[in-house]
Amino acid sequence: MTTTGLFKSPALAGFNWDIIERGVVESFKWSRPFPDDGTDPGGFHVNCKAERSFHAKMYKLEDLPSEPPEGLAPWHEVIEDFLGHRDYMGSWDGVDHKGQDREIVVMEYAAVPLPVRAWIEEQQEETNNNRWLFAVLEKPKKEGDKITGILSPRSTIPLREEQTGDRKAGMEIADKDKIMVFPAGAIYEILPLWVSKGSKCERDLSNLAKYRAQAADHSILAWPVDHTKPNRELGKRDITFKIEAMSVTETDEGKRARLMWEKLHRAVKRNERRIQREERQKARKNIEGGRIKDEL
Repeated sequence: MTTTGLFKSPALAGFNWDIIERGVVESFKWSRPFPDDGTDPGGFHVNCKAERSFHAKMYKLEDLPSEPPEGLAPWHEVIEDFLGHRDYMGSWDGVDHKGQDREIVVMEYAAVPLPVRAWIEEQQEETNNNRWLFAVLEKPKKEGDKITGILSPRSTIPLREEQTGDRKAGMEIADKDKIMVFPAGAIYEILPLWVSKGSKCERDLSNLAKYRAQAADHSILAWPVDHTKPNRELGKRDITFKIEAMSVTETDEGKRARLMWEKLHRAVKRNERRIQREERQKARKNIEGGRIKDEL
């Protein structure tokens, strides 16, 4: 979680200490790509920035059998099935609290940005449902109803004749009657889409081909810069999280510095290889010299 309280150390305010205490999932390869003090990435010009905050709820797996609002009993079995058929992607910063302490985020589907919904729908067009990082579920129509399946949400892609009646039935469910369930770690793959709509660089931020884990020329960077924890002691599950994204271009000065360091890095590597080669040659000569002495 992001450190909260009356005092925040400027250097440590954004650090998630759960990374140290709990560890992260093996598949998580992301790290914050820009400074947390509001300054721009070194050597890059920021063409534009976009940020947006979201409301959601965060549960632990131990909450699944409990009734709402403290639990997710109507979706208990389908959520367990969804998570059981794919690797857990971690919570914030890829943190894995393990076992029944693993966390999942629940959002109103209508509150999910349109570009994110479109991406989800495109993924569900694919046959390999391991790419379905987000589960879209119908809300129960009445108390006691159990939800047993994942919806194919309303698609932005025209229906093909071979698509099933289930898909068409799913399209008839209003967005306000759906929720979306996901480990927080799932959002990192598509962070820019969460803030692209309506931004000054909407076209850039919508292009995931330009999205990078670290700054590069003509790239898109993004990060969840803040997120709260639910007040579980009071039975609350509400959280907020804030995502920031930016379009960056390498400056001339930044490019010169990068090329200089790359040249220095190559020189150091060449020198290391030369030293290793000389050491191997020396070792071979010592071995050969030892053989000659043995033969004599």
